[in-house]
Amino acid sequence: MAAIPMPGVTLIKQFEGLHLEAYPDPLSGAEPYTIGWGSTRRKDGSPFYLGERITQADADDLLIWQVERDFLPALEVIPQWETFTASQAGAILSFAYNLGAGFYGSSGFQTISRVLEDADWINLEYALTLYRNPGSNVEEGLLRRRLAESQVFLKGTTGVELSVAGHTYLSDAARTYSQNAQLSDQAIQYLAAIKGEPIGATPSPPSKRVLYLIDPPLTGEDVRLIQEALTQAGAPLVVDGVFGSATKQAVEWFQRSSGLSVDGVVGDATRASLLQRSLYLAEPYMTGEDVKALQIALHQQGFDLETDGVFGPGTHEVVETFQRQAGLLVDGVVGNHTRRVLHARKLYLALPHLQGDDVQWLQKTLTRFGLNVTTDGVFGPGTEWAVKQFQANNHLDADGTVGPQTWVKLGL
Repeated sequence: MAAIPMPGVTLIKQFEGLHLEAYPDPLSGAEPYTIGWGSTRRKDGSPFYLGERITQADADDLLIWQVERDFLPALEVIPQWETFTASQAGAILSFAYNLGAGFYGSSGFQTISRVLEDADWINLEYALTLYRNPGSNVEEGLLRRRLAESQVFLKGTTGVELSVAGHTYLSDAARTYSQNAQLSDQAIQYLAAIKGEPIGATPSPPSKRVLYLIDPPLTGEDVRLIQEALTQAGAPLVVDGVFGSATKQAVEWFQRSSGLSVDGVVGDATRASLLQRSLYLAEPYMTGEDVKALQIALHQQGFDLETDGVFGPGTHEVVETFQRQAGLLVDGVVGNHTRRVLHARKLYLALPHLQGDDVQWLQKTLTRFGLNVTTDGVFGPGTEWAVKQFQANNHLDADGTVGPQTWVKLGL
């Protein structure tokens, strides 16, 4: 392999784009200011300032200098890096240039690190496409980049190719946005095609064993699958395939917020809730009991729609309205987050007082926001007062009722 894998430089130039005048970071809208092929600092380490200009020759020189100095040495920690083809190394170089030279083995990069460590190339595309900033305004561009990196990597790999869904997405130049203003219909179709199944693998049903905290801890791919579903639901969890105390706490959080029995044990009910398919407007329309259950829940929230078990345009429109009113990402897709907020019990001061694990979770969360409330699992006047204070502090209607908007602000 050459010292600089040029397929990686080509990918970087393709997706970073050339800017000869410094511009703000797309996510922060401010520093760090970027110039050239995605550079944020000069060779002497000093930052660029907004509006500064350089030549293309300067930009090319700075890119190569950064690759040689900051990226290639850091990537050498990857097992068998020296055996990678130029295409394989180039794809990972592009990934690192986008997400950080020291990604391997770092928190948040467990899946791609495991794939690289095990040379598990059949799962490489699946792993790379996880790192696309889901829900952000850059998700579409990052998905294209991850798939292009996968394609380049697998060109240098024997016996594994980019998925049919990946080829279809990359080859389709047209992008339509009938379901989501930020994520194309084609991207949604691709993500639906690969959801929950490693690319290239023969689909197999997940293990049905009961998962719980034990010493020594349970380990395996079924644990990893549950952990990945928990992280997608919003739990801050390391996906390592080991059912430790942190995983038990994440399971309890999910159970509490989903109205399930809170025991930290992944049995049939918890597994089914975690691994439910995402529902969205597709052609042909999605149908089934899960769609009907969604429609019934929306009807109970006060929306007027037909509960026919068909996810058509009417259901899509109501889902978007619910997401907009609740303060969720408005994409018309019912994943774990939207489903959890939709099914959360409305809490308010009543006689007799409402009680339960969800009330106690509410009280504990309010205390973390600095509000003095007893965490006894009983929704009394003190809890109502704390809810009103929280709502006022977050520019919500301070009515003391914990509905979808308040649940979302609380971090459900």
